[in-house]
Amino acid sequence: MKKSNQGIRYGTMFFILVVTVILTAIATYFYVSQKIDNLGRNQQIYTKLNKVNDLINKNYILPIDPVYGNDRILDGIVEGYIQGLGDEYSYYLSETDYRLSSSAAESSQVGIGIRAAYDKNSGGVLVDFVKHNSPAQTAGVLKNDVIVSVNGTDVSELGYRNAVASLSGTEGTDVVLTLSREGETSPVTLTVTRASFDPQTVQYRLLESGIGYVFINEFDVSTVSEFSSAVETLRAAGARGLVLDLRFNAGGDLASALDVLDKVMPAGIMCSVKELTEKEQISYYSDEGHLSEKIVVLQNFATSDVAEVFTGALKDTQTASIVGDVSRGKGVGQRDIPLSDGTAIHISTYEYITPNGTQFNASGIVPDVSVALSEEKVSGFFTLAASDDDQLQSALQLLRAQLGTS
Repeated sequence: MKKSNQGIRYGTMFFILVVTVILTAIATYFYVSQKIDNLGRNQQIYTKLNKVNDLINKNYILPIDPVYGNDRILDGIVEGYIQGLGDEYSYYLSETDYRLSSSAAESSQVGIGIRAAYDKNSGGVLVDFVKHNSPAQTAGVLKNDVIVSVNGTDVSELGYRNAVASLSGTEGTDVVLTLSREGETSPVTLTVTRASFDPQTVQYRLLESGIGYVFINEFDVSTVSEFSSAVETLRAAGARGLVLDLRFNAGGDLASALDVLDKVMPAGIMCSVKELTEKEQISYYSDEGHLSEKIVVLQNFATSDVAEVFTGALKDTQTASIVGDVSRGKGVGQRDIPLSDGTAIHISTYEYITPNGTQFNASGIVPDVSVALSEEKVSGFFTLAASDDDQLQSALQLLRAQLGTS
């Protein structure tokens, strides 16, 4: 009987703690609570938690871990809340995950050269992009691989952010990755040696007389200088038209994308950013200096985030024709918001809007000319010959007509 009384008191104290944390999080970070229509619906949450807590106190027969039980239940409640938003880009960070990821961001350790994303299907680390010249590329890591363990420890045990942080380390050291790869029945294990490298976000070449090709694989601080150098070299080689290829560009840094966009398009609005915490949208404008060459842009289903800002602006302002597939439709950006107990929520807090006012999240940027590649050609994209690239050939045909050389 004495144990039963202590269980009830423990449950009551725990419930008060749960409600206090949730109320604090919702009150402090009100834009999350705006996903709930009104206070009545908020009350439904508290009522249901109260009911569940009461049922557990009265019926749950197993002991709650006296050391970690509270934290695990609290983590589960908040994690479920974020998952309930139905946003694939938002997630909860436990105290360990947030602390380790923050430490990694501030460290001087080197990585392996991938862009990581959270894989909601498995909870693993999705390889969204493998950077050019990176250790990951050298070791054979492929785009869309899912990292399921790092150095023999499952990502589910490490936690997503901790797993991503553990990919970085001292230059010259190895990290062993176990990957789930489409088309492979067994896991793939690779050893990657961490190293510094030049990512080369822009590759270019003269495709044919008068037409240059520029492939932008991501946007970071070096992209605008690389892009400018590529254009100057192609211009000197006689290019009067350019194919800008943003296929499989998963985005990157907004400021860098806008820097490149400013060089391409004439004076006008490039994009706007909408936040609930701001009274007005923040708009970004290009100056009058812009490329004089005719431009056609390639995008596909994997063109995402600020790369869609780029293609959307060029389409809306009729600076370039867009050829390819409908883009991915990631029109929102995320931030980490720390909570008072050392945990954090990583949620979508702002939305991109194109010059014509298009909000493309979930819908994507629709191309002017729709052309798809076969699954076989998509899987072998990075070794695909120009003559076999249907999207590129359509872009060239359009550009030749604009230049009067068709």
